[in-house]
Amino acid sequence: MESSLHETAGSNGTGQRVPAPRAGSTPNPPPGDKPSSPTPDASPREADGAPESTDALGPLLRQEVLRITEAEASSAVTQVLLAPQRLRTICAHAMEDLLALARRDPAAGGSWRYVWDSYIAYRATLAYRVAHAIHRAEDTPLGHDVRLAVARRVSEVAKVRTGVEIHPCATIGRRLIIDHGLGTVIGETTVIGDDAYILQGVVLGARGIADNPSGRRHPRLGDRVEVGAFARILGAVTVGDDVLIGPGIIVTTDVPSHRRVRLLNQYQGTSGECNVRVFGVVPVCEGVVEVHGTGLAAIEVDLVTSTGQHRPVVVLERDDRRVRCAVNRPGTDERLRIIDTCGNETVLYNLQQLWRALDEFGFA
Repeated sequence: MESSLHETAGSNGTGQRVPAPRAGSTPNPPPGDKPSSPTPDASPREADGAPESTDALGPLLRQEVLRITEAEASSAVTQVLLAPQRLRTICAHAMEDLLALARRDPAAGGSWRYVWDSYIAYRATLAYRVAHAIHRAEDTPLGHDVRLAVARRVSEVAKVRTGVEIHPCATIGRRLIIDHGLGTVIGETTVIGDDAYILQGVVLGARGIADNPSGRRHPRLGDRVEVGAFARILGAVTVGDDVLIGPGIIVTTDVPSHRRVRLLNQYQGTSGECNVRVFGVVPVCEGVVEVHGTGLAAIEVDLVTSTGQHRPVVVLERDDRRVRCAVNRPGTDERLRIIDTCGNETVLYNLQQLWRALDEFGFA
């Protein structure tokens, strides 16, 4: 795996990349969807190279939060829902989200004005901050059903506009970044810590499809978690702090803090400075497989079962280039897991294909 799983960039909501503006220029707004309240006339960066002022950002956010709410509720209901202190809290969280995205996405060039004018995915996080605050406004005379209905309408409109669905009841920490965003879904009972960075196509969902239990059924992510494109984290699993989930991963078991989870299906991957390379896994005979690569002498190998348990395997032989393991035929969803000396995980999810190959060639 590359040391960085993504190179983030701005998007104009149409699938086309939008380059960051040059110093002293005024960004052209993206075609199609535009923010309702444009930024004041100003270059995206200060001409003298000084840090970009945020003086205009507070009024912009306040105006947009009121617009989002009034579109789904009467002025009287909006006034009740967005009491001054609640409005200030929404704007404070939304400002942190915006400034974090401008700082951490190199395509934004550090300009919050550029993000405000052209990053449709940011509007999904802004709508979530509004919807979540409305849902949690329990100190108002409005009943739970009314608050949830307004919050859900805010969320649904944002889903149509941005392609990102965040349930109003999800609990998300500070400085949330959703980059690109299209197709990302965050479920009702999801909990996300501070400083999360989530790419497009990510699903934080339940294990089942229909008739899921009403209790906790979605993931819990710690602080500073990065989730690569099209990863799926399913069920009431816990992902620790400072974890990187690679693109395309399906996570159904807990991930400890300070881990990197990678998808490896018969191609080469590398991990940190451990000099471990796993080329793949091949069947040898009934109940025996070999992991091939380099730097394998000190790796750990086990099986992750469909219930999230870790089942040990017996290592028969090992050297720097090969580890021979004794494993019973795994059931559905069981996967071979490799942990290197740096704590990085590699999940080989295609064991069922190996057993089918054994059957086809007559080893079984």
